[in-house]
Amino acid sequence: MADFGALSSLGLGSNVLNYDVIEKLRQADEARMLAPIDRRLESVEGKKSELTTITTLTSTLKSTVLDLADGVIFAKRSVQVSGETVSAEVKDGVAPQDLAITVNTLAKRDIWQSRGFTDEASAVVDRDTTMTLSLNGIDYSLDVSAGTTLSQLRDMLNEKGAGNFQASILNVGGSTPYTLVLKSTETGADQAISVTYDDGDTNTGDDDFLSLSHVQTATDADFTYNGIEITRASNTVEDLVPGLTLHLLKEDATATTNISIKQDIEGIADTVAEFIDAYNAWYSEMTNATKYDPETHTAGIFQGDNTINSLKYEVARALNAVTEDGKGLASFGMDITKDGIVTFDRTAFVEALKNDPESVEKTLVGSDASPGVFKTINQTLATATDSDHGSLALLDTQLSDRMTRLEKERERTLAYLDARYNTMAQRFAAYDEMIASFNASFQSLQQMIDAQVAAAKK
Repeated sequence: MADFGALSSLGLGSNVLNYDVIEKLRQADEARMLAPIDRRLESVEGKKSELTTITTLTSTLKSTVLDLADGVIFAKRSVQVSGETVSAEVKDGVAPQDLAITVNTLAKRDIWQSRGFTDEASAVVDRDTTMTLSLNGIDYSLDVSAGTTLSQLRDMLNEKGAGNFQASILNVGGSTPYTLVLKSTETGADQAISVTYDDGDTNTGDDDFLSLSHVQTATDADFTYNGIEITRASNTVEDLVPGLTLHLLKEDATATTNISIKQDIEGIADTVAEFIDAYNAWYSEMTNATKYDPETHTAGIFQGDNTINSLKYEVARALNAVTEDGKGLASFGMDITKDGIVTFDRTAFVEALKNDPESVEKTLVGSDASPGVFKTINQTLATATDSDHGSLALLDTQLSDRMTRLEKERERTLAYLDARYNTMAQRFAAYDEMIASFNASFQSLQQMIDAQVAAAKK
C-alpha cells in the first residue's frame, strides 16, 4: 500500500473514511490488475527455468552423439599383445591387422669404463693432453691439463658432449673404487664412441691415460616383422606401421610376440550406451514439458510450443529412420518403445559390429550426401543449440523479452495504483475534515437546542 505520510489521522473525523476502506479497495484493484501480470510472470519464469534444463540436456546429448556422428568412434582401435618381448601402442584409424615380431637383438648404447682411481679428486693425467671422442661422424676435443681430477674430467666431458654422450663416476668397491663410465646417449650402431689422445710428445706416444675398456658395443635392433628382417637404431619403432608404436623389450630369437590391431568394439559400444542414456533423459524431459493429460486436464509447461515440439519431433524422426536396404537402429540392438524410450541390447550391437561393421557405420553415420541416424541427429541438435541463431537460444530471447515487458507493465501498474490511492487518501482526508466540521457544528447546534428545550421545561 502507498505511504500516506502525514495523513495519520485519516478516519478520525468520519469514523468511516479510514485506511481499512482504502486497503480493501486497493486489494480489489491489485487482484484485478496486478495478479494477472504476476501469473504471466510466474509462467515465463517457469518456462525459462525449464528451458535451461532442456538446453543443458540437449547440449549433453549433442556431445555424446558427436563422435558417433562424424565416424571418429568407429576408427577407435585396440591392440592385443601376446608375448613378452614387445609392447605396442596404437592410434585410432590404423588398419586392423595382425603382426608377428621376433626380437633377435636389442638396440644398445656404446659404453666404456675407465681404470679405477682412489677417489674423485684423483688426478687422471700428469701432462697436458688433448682427448678426442668421435661419435656419428663428429669429433669432440677436450684439452685436459696435467693434474685434472676425475670429477673435473667428468664435468668437462658432459659439457662437451652436449647430450650426445654422457660421463659419470661409479663406485665399484675395492682399493681403487672410482671409475669413469662413458656412454652414448642414444642407441644404434652409429653411436659407437672412439677415443684418441695427443699429449704433444712424439717420443712418448699417446697413452690412454684412462685405460678405457669396452663394456657394451653400440648395436642396432634386429628383429623380424611377419618374417621380414628389420633393423632400427632404436628399440622404439614408430615407422613400421603408421600409427603403431612398438617397444622392443627383450632379446629372444626363439620367441614370437603376436600383435593384433582391431576395431575397439567395446569402446564403441560404451559410447553408444552413453548416447542412449543421454537421449532417454532428454526425451523424458521433453515429453514432460510438452504433454497434456486429458483426464486431469493438466499440461506441461511447453505444451503447444512449436520450438520444443519441433525439436523433439525431428530427433525422434531421425531415430526411427531406415536406410534404403531397410536397416535402422533395431537392426543393431537398439529398439524404441511405445513411450519413445530407446533400449540397448549390447550383445546384439557388438555382434553386429563384429560381423558387418560397414553396414553399422553406414546406417548410423552415413555420409554428408546421405547422413545416417547419428549424423542427422547431430545436425538437428547443432541447429538447435547454436548460441546465436539456434532455436533454443531464440526461444530464450523471446522469453526474456516477454519477462522484461511484463516487469515494465507491472511497474507501470503499480505506479498507477500508488498514485491513485495516494490521491484517494488525500480526498478521504479532505472529506473527513469536512465531515468532522459538520459533526462539530451539529454538536454545537444540538447543545443549543438541548439548552432551549431544558429552559422551556422550567
